[in-house]
Amino acid sequence: MNFHPDDLSHINDHNLSVQKIEQDLEHFKKGFPNLEIVKPATLEDGILQLNSKDKNKFIEIYKKSNVQVLKFVPASGAASRMFRSLHQFLDEYPTTNLSFKNLVEQDKFKDLKSFFDSLEYLAFYEDLVLALGGKGVDFDALSPGAKAYELTKQMLAKDGFQMADLPKGLIPFHKYPQEKLSAFEEHFYEAINYAIKDNKARLHFTISSDHIDKFKHKLKDLQPKIEKETGINFEVEFSFQHSSTDTICLDSKNEIFRDENGNILFRPSGHGALVENLNKLEADIVFIKNIDNVSHQDLVSEPSQSSLEYKSVIAGILIQLQDRAFSLLRRLQNETTSPELLQEAGSFLKNDLNIHVDFKTKDEIIHYLNRPIRVCGMVVNEGAPGGGPFWIKNEDDSISLQIVEKSQIDLSQPDQKEKLEASTHFNPVDIVCGLKNYKGEAFDMKEFVDTNKGFIAQKFVGGETIKALELPGLWNGGMAFWNTVFIEVPAESFNPVKTVVDLLKPGHQPKTDV
Repeated sequence: MNFHPDDLSHINDHNLSVQKIEQDLEHFKKGFPNLEIVKPATLEDGILQLNSKDKNKFIEIYKKSNVQVLKFVPASGAASRMFRSLHQFLDEYPTTNLSFKNLVEQDKFKDLKSFFDSLEYLAFYEDLVLALGGKGVDFDALSPGAKAYELTKQMLAKDGFQMADLPKGLIPFHKYPQEKLSAFEEHFYEAINYAIKDNKARLHFTISSDHIDKFKHKLKDLQPKIEKETGINFEVEFSFQHSSTDTICLDSKNEIFRDENGNILFRPSGHGALVENLNKLEADIVFIKNIDNVSHQDLVSEPSQSSLEYKSVIAGILIQLQDRAFSLLRRLQNETTSPELLQEAGSFLKNDLNIHVDFKTKDEIIHYLNRPIRVCGMVVNEGAPGGGPFWIKNEDDSISLQIVEKSQIDLSQPDQKEKLEASTHFNPVDIVCGLKNYKGEAFDMKEFVDTNKGFIAQKFVGGETIKALELPGLWNGGMAFWNTVFIEVPAESFNPVKTVVDLLKPGHQPKTDV
């Protein structure tokens, strides 16, 4: 493909190459191969379910371990998607011929009716009303429709809070008697429950470079306060998705999408690009959890703290698995290979690490055993969209566990659709990873990515629909060649905020006395 000299300069400035652009175009043209589902992972067939005795054992293993721990939080998303339906309401309400009541009963606004009825429970509601009062708005005198409109305008307008332009992590999520906390702040309080070693908690946030000043400003206020409250020292790192992982987009005519200045639009290629960030972390064990998946502290204030204690459980399982794998690898490297040792290692791979393949040689066993291990929490599926746990057939004919997205499955195949619909659990992105091998050296995570497991997704730019190319997702194709273990965790582990309406769900509201 021939590019204009200005395009070549723009591509080079973005740390990309013409070859990379042409490869992206080829992916758009041919798509990505589907995964072959063997069956869904279910309880006792790919998903572990632990009793209290087992949980306590693994918690103790983690507590006694001497590992370097870090909490990794993908947090680069802007809040624009959170407020999409409110933007639409803001555009339509002033010109509609419908009453407010009839407008919000339309299908496209179906979530907003109950939302507008419950606005006072948002953490930032008082700030909205106070700001309107400062503008001379007599809020109490307004009709319900006018109240909804004025509050929405204050949330989103340029002369208001412009909340849709903020990073999602800095939106106030939760209200407490003395303060309001953003998702960013809540991750610090949550980390205290499981990510502390030697009185220190290490957190790493991947953010957009455009938002670094805002996060650092918030951190400057937050860190001294929480360290004084808790007596815990916090070490905080930020990183960005590297521009060399960005991809092109296509417009409705399947031409390369360009911005208003005629330049090729490059966009971040999804969380799969974070393999690069993960690769640079200095830690033995990493907890991964999305920025928007944090609960109100009242939800986890019970003595058992069930959803948080499972983080220590998962870490304990990982440590035990790694210890066994490392021991076997050392023996395979140092001992004269015996049939008994090969059988022991093969049995461990099959029964504990869920790798089903006909091992024929020691080298094959070492190949599968010398991989990073991840333990992933899974919650019972109650209709949430997204990835789930499945047994899949790999290109080398091995069968292993994998987190699979719906878009990776050929739903035109009746058996594949049937297996998808038989799934019982869902991926909440509650993952603990081991980053080092049996020699104590860091794995190169890029070696364990299946580059054929990317996505073509529908996105929006300025209201225009585009086709976007995303790298293999961090917890599916990005970790396709990791050894994987699934464990059932409480449903309370999953409280994401995809739209502002989700902030009114129980997981984000203070506990009330009945």
